[in-house]
Amino acid sequence: MSEVSAFKQLYSDMFRNGGRGSIPKKTIKCYVKESFPHFLVTDGYFYVACYFTKKAVDEFHSKFSNLNITDLRSRVIIISDWTLEMNKVNSANVFTSYGGLEVRLIVQSFKPVTQEKDQPTLTRHPVNLYRDDEMKTLIQSYTHGCVQNSVSGVKENIQDISRFSSKGNVNQGVVSFASGATFSNYSFREGKTSTVDLTNIFKQEKGADALRKL
Repeated sequence: MSEVSAFKQLYSDMFRNGGRGSIPKKTIKCYVKESFPHFLVTDGYFYVACYFTKKAVDEFHSKFSNLNITDLRSRVIIISDWTLEMNKVNSANVFTSYGGLEVRLIVQSFKPVTQEKDQPTLTRHPVNLYRDDEMKTLIQSYTHGCVQNSVSGVKENIQDISRFSSKGNVNQGVVSFASGATFSNYSFREGKTSTVDLTNIFKQEKGADALRKL
C-alpha cells in the first residue's frame, strides 16, 4: 500500500477541481474491506465505495466464473478502468458522503489479484474518507463557495427592508434560497453512469433464496 492515501488525494482533487473529473488515469490496486452489502475498498488509510457498471460485472463473471464479486472481502483487486463522478445524495442515508455530496468510484473493469504473495494484510484500521476532518473541511469550503456564487447572482434582487410598510406582506423582501443557492448551482455536472445495485449482483451470484437467509 502507498505511504500516503491515494484515495484522499484523488477525491480531494475532485473537489478542488469543482467536481470535474480531470484526473490522471492510473491503475488502482486496493484491498477489499467489505464486499456485501457494500463494496468498500481501501488504500490502507481510508475506504471508499465502489459502483460497478454492467460491463464490469459481466466481464468479471466471464473471466472469473469461479469467483463471486460479493465474496471478494479481504482480497486485493486491480481496477484498470474507472472514473470518478460527483453526485447529490442524502447523507443521512449514504454513509460514504458528506454534506449531501458523494464522489463515486465507477468501476468499468477490474480483476482480483490471484498470487498469494500479493495478498497483504491491513496494518491499520482504515476509516471512512468522508469522516476525515480535512476532507470534511474541503467539502464545506467547496459548498460555501458555490453558495456564495449563487447568492452573488441574486443580490440585485434584494430589496431594502427599511422601506417596507409595517402593513406589508410578510414575504416582502425575502429572497428564496431556491432562487439562487440551490443544489443546481453546484459547479459540477452530476454523474449519470448507470451502475448495478450490489443486491442484484448478490442475487445473480447466489440466488434470491440466499439473500433471504441472511
